[in-house]
Amino acid sequence: MKNWQKLLGILSLIVIIGVALSFLVFINESESSERINILLLGSDDRTGQMRGNTDSMSVLSIDKNTTEVSLLSIPRDTRVDIPGRGVDKINSAYPYGDIDTTIETVENFLDIRIDYYILVDFKEFKEMVDTLGGITLDVEPHVASAVPELHGKSGISRLNGEEALAYLRFRFDEDADPGRVRRHQKAIQSIIQETLNPSNISNAPAILNQLRKNVRTNIPPLETTLIDTLIQGFDIENSKTAVITGEWVTINGIVYLIPDMDKTEEMVVELGLRK
Repeated sequence: MKNWQKLLGILSLIVIIGVALSFLVFINESESSERINILLLGSDDRTGQMRGNTDSMSVLSIDKNTTEVSLLSIPRDTRVDIPGRGVDKINSAYPYGDIDTTIETVENFLDIRIDYYILVDFKEFKEMVDTLGGITLDVEPHVASAVPELHGKSGISRLNGEEALAYLRFRFDEDADPGRVRRHQKAIQSIIQETLNPSNISNAPAILNQLRKNVRTNIPPLETTLIDTLIQGFDIENSKTAVITGEWVTINGIVYLIPDMDKTEEMVVELGLRK
């Protein structure tokens, strides 16, 4: 678990990581690639009238032979080239274009192939956490005092969907957005543990039905009867995680993360995203 606690992660897609893993069984073994790369996106789509920014973005990569999992997170302010738009924050690719534009942007940035995507918005995230019966997180005292929706919960606390979302969205401290992404990673760990908890096996059909209703994806439908196989095949302790790093700069009053492309390449190779 140590690696998970050190690294950064993804916003509202936490629950669907387990879902992404379960899709592994539907991939044709005859495919030439040894890995499946799934783009996980959390959208700030609060109005329902237009596409929101993808304020959470990660590539979940699964080795088809070993079921080893790796996760590369991309901060929302990463400055990249967006096809048809030019240089901008990576989280604007989706509202500017569409899911295809977002996938192309990530593929070009990392020089990898994206096989599938999974997209969920804030409202859907809250519903999925509530379907799980909540998640357990270690809430920092300064966050607990600054976020009214947490109702004063501090330390190891059980959070419902609304509370968990408020916790994940907080970034008004000295750590700013990097701190928020670290909280996302903590939540990833908690949700996966919750999903793999034997006491939740009986809730698997309800959880997966909720995901079918709320998650937008191009992956084939799930078979809920495969939940036992899914749980037994996922070893979180051996998972590799990383986050894009670089230099924070302000250009024309806008804050960007200029990615260190040498380190980015090292991460892509280390996580095996091109195998």
